[in-house]
Amino acid sequence: MLRLSLLVAIFATPILTGCGASGPTYHTVAGRVTLDGQPIAAGRILLRDPTRQVGSVEAAIVDGRFEVKALPGPKRVEISAQKEVPLPGGKTNIEGDSTRFVEAVPTRYNKSSTLELIVAEDLENQDFELKSQP
Repeated sequence: MLRLSLLVAIFATPILTGCGASGPTYHTVAGRVTLDGQPIAAGRILLRDPTRQVGSVEAAIVDGRFEVKALPGPKRVEISAQKEVPLPGGKTNIEGDSTRFVEAVPTRYNKSSTLELIVAEDLENQDFELKSQP
């Protein structure tokens, strides 16, 4: 009987206690994004881990505001937004559209971003005031 109780205790303990820690702690990063003083109406913000040891996180920018949960540590920030522009020479494309969408945010804030951020528990609102011209 003692042997059976011991076996039950050995096998039941991991089930009752779980498999360890509850996982990584994510922190909320929220703020505003403007381009030339105007809120970005719709876009995306991406937080990349420069060491590539953890995945990137992305969130929508809506009416100039964003909120995302990220693991702590340094991040490279990439911001993008599209704007509609007329096709050159008043032309239309194969679908009959006379406009196209292009990147509204300068490359230095997205593909070649120099924006950096350190995600931490005590991080306050993080605003990004972008400029079209350097």
